[in-house]
Amino acid sequence: MKRGVWVVLLALWLTLLAACAGGQNVSSPGNEYGTGAEPVAATSAPAAGEVDTSRLSSELYFYNWSDYIDPAILEQFEEEYGVTVVVDTYDSNEDMLAKVRAGNTGYDVVVPSDYAVQSMVLEDLGLPLDRSLLPNWEYLDPELLGQYFDEQNTISVPYLLGVTGIAYNSEVFPDGVSSWSAVFDLAQVAAYQGKLSMLDDERETPGAALKYLGYSVNSTDPEALAQAEELLIAQKPLLGSYNSADVNRKLASGEYVIAHAWSGTAMQARNGLGEEFGGNPNINFVVPDEGGVIWMDNLVILKDSPNAYTAHVFINFLLRPEISAQNAEYVGYITPNTAAVPLLSEEVRALYDAGYAPNDENIDRLEWIVRNDETSAFTDLWTVVKGD
Repeated sequence: MKRGVWVVLLALWLTLLAACAGGQNVSSPGNEYGTGAEPVAATSAPAAGEVDTSRLSSELYFYNWSDYIDPAILEQFEEEYGVTVVVDTYDSNEDMLAKVRAGNTGYDVVVPSDYAVQSMVLEDLGLPLDRSLLPNWEYLDPELLGQYFDEQNTISVPYLLGVTGIAYNSEVFPDGVSSWSAVFDLAQVAAYQGKLSMLDDERETPGAALKYLGYSVNSTDPEALAQAEELLIAQKPLLGSYNSADVNRKLASGEYVIAHAWSGTAMQARNGLGEEFGGNPNINFVVPDEGGVIWMDNLVILKDSPNAYTAHVFINFLLRPEISAQNAEYVGYITPNTAAVPLLSEEVRALYDAGYAPNDENIDRLEWIVRNDETSAFTDLWTVVKGD
């Protein structure tokens, strides 16, 4: 996304924040739409925006990131429609894509990040959306539609946004953290060896190393990648772990005092996560001076989804402003739903403004991760680092 678009989006966000201050399953492969791109006509004709309950499946299979939806929302969906949502989780786009590519997963809806959507478009893994079944599309911020990874939003629906930086415990770092040196300078890291984690992600973690070294997160220059690989291998013995799954809990408990983290993970560590665990008010989050990553996760219905009609109903349910706000409040990430923003608590909006979302202070330091013919080099780099 070009910077100009983010300036417009940021202006919209700040304006909104200021205003707010005061059926049965069909076996896979294939689905009830068949294998073509266009859905077949419904057997009945409910009014526009209404749900044809005769077409709903009894279950929906949702393949999602960990701690990435309010469980109460799934209960509300089941109460309203009689559909049980079965959730499995993954820790990286690469893990999700590997399973989806194999086919016959039985999953209906997945949550790929921007560059992973691009792969799904190129490999024809997603079902073209039936917009007539998504009347709540109107609440999505138009500035977040039509991005490089799916220019017509043929298969993808914006779900949540976030930024990647450093979460840290202010009791251990009373002067704050401002640089990637806090996780890459070995002399500094030695003081809290074993209490630091980096994301288990072949693009995010090499990307952080590249930013520390003065490069773009997308640099595939062989010399830059060699330096990043060397840096990560030197750092590895000092880590508690590579972790994308429960960084929130370990920061909140004090097991980690600093972590390479997504903004929502940091907010969960600070505020707690519903009944799952209590928060730690000493957890702060920063986009380092050298820069960080901005990203958007999306909802995609798999091409071989057994329950594609029900998947549309589920996505439309998630696009309701009150549901979008409830979900963003719970998970701590940024909602792309403009009508949901005024429904967020003052506390969450204040944290967004403090750096947990793109703002005037950090916008120029954020990059999108992109995928092209040369970025397979990151897979090779990560294989070496993880196997060392």
